[in-house]
Amino acid sequence: MVRFVRVLAAACAALSLSAFQAVPPQLPPHLAALADDPAAARAFDYMALKAEGADLKALSNAVSMRTRIDADTRRPLTEAETILHTELAAAAEAPNAEVFEADRAAADAAWDRWIAFGEAVMAGQPVAEPPFSHVADRVRMAEDATDPRIRELLRRAARDQLLRRGWDADDEVWMESPTPGARSRFSSRLGQQAWEVDSDNTEWLKADIAANGWYLISVHGEAASSAAWLMAQHADRDRPFQRHVLTLLEPLVAAGETSPSNYAYLYDRIAVGENRPQRYGSQGRCVARGVWVPNVLEDPEGVQALRDANDLGSLAEYTAHMHQYCADFAG
Repeated sequence: MVRFVRVLAAACAALSLSAFQAVPPQLPPHLAALADDPAAARAFDYMALKAEGADLKALSNAVSMRTRIDADTRRPLTEAETILHTELAAAAEAPNAEVFEADRAAADAAWDRWIAFGEAVMAGQPVAEPPFSHVADRVRMAEDATDPRIRELLRRAARDQLLRRGWDADDEVWMESPTPGARSRFSSRLGQQAWEVDSDNTEWLKADIAANGWYLISVHGEAASSAAWLMAQHADRDRPFQRHVLTLLEPLVAAGETSPSNYAYLYDRIAVGENRPQRYGSQGRCVARGVWVPNVLEDPEGVQALRDANDLGSLAEYTAHMHQYCADFAG
């Protein structure tokens, strides 16, 4: 089965965000105006712009660059920016206007199905098969929680996982005879939805732990502790917050109040995001179909001992698992 392109590989715990290596051009005034007007962004003739010879991929990247607040922090795209970013990228790939419009219609229909499905799952609809059975289990766990704080935390973590599992579902779940253009549009919108949810979760978690402290295993349970970590792990666009969480977790590992593996994953996530060597070998990238390699390690010879000490298991087995992920990712 062909699978959706995972436009936000950073969403997965073992794949890190990559910074732009080259600064794209600034948006010209007429496109910058579209970034503030959803209706105008939707109606704009992108194929005519392509016919003029514009570098649409570079312009799409320029829309993304508008979200950078500083070196460590980015905001989500607005609705108009999302449309502009997606349509520029789609037009760059479309061979003609007919295909461009057909792909848009197919992606819109698929998106409507996805939204209805997601709302049903979050409302408690049972799901028997993976990948969404995992999400349904998390929703049930949230509904069973008696503490309102933990219930909200678990529901937020369930939505986080709903969006990540959206990339694991086969194309045919959402659209008939999916084309690359329709698939790309859908994935772009799913990625933007994940970004918005991650940003909202980050702001909620920041306020929550500032008021109440971290979720301790002995007090709140392992599920709550791991759910909070998951949201911090996906707060890549707020690196200062991730660093703050890491300082909270470090003493809790020794006290048995948080998972050592969660600490290790977050340590590596931050290190790779800051272009530093990682310690535990949890972060890497797909370099070819079915081939995953870890990012640079602090101590390649000692990494397995560190993994053993932090309940991460064999690096060789982990690498084999990620090879399969990359086979799905590329296929």
